Amino acid sequence: MIVLNICKEEINCKEAKNGKHYANIATDYLKEIDENSNTHTVWNNQTKEERAEKAKKNYCGRGKEVAFNGVNATGKKEFAVNQQESEDDLPF
Repeated sequence: MIVLNICKEEINCKEAKNGKHYANIATDYLKEIDENSNTHTVWNNQTKEERAEKAKKNYCGRGKEVAFNGVNATGKKEFAVNQQESEDDLPF
């Protein structure tokens, strides 16, 4: 699971025909984990034209990946490795 913190004032919402407001946002991994342990960045999704023009992204938040019961976001189990076993070069 990825928990996102998004600034409400920085989200671009559009009103749909049903009168409700919707926001198209996108998220991706950060190149490096930041000082608050965030692993993802969030921005307002760009149109096809904006992407073609290489327009600057409008960032609106950050997020972090959270694992429960040893299962990460990909659904794979994470196993803790005994540090002594990983450092041992003995063949037995």
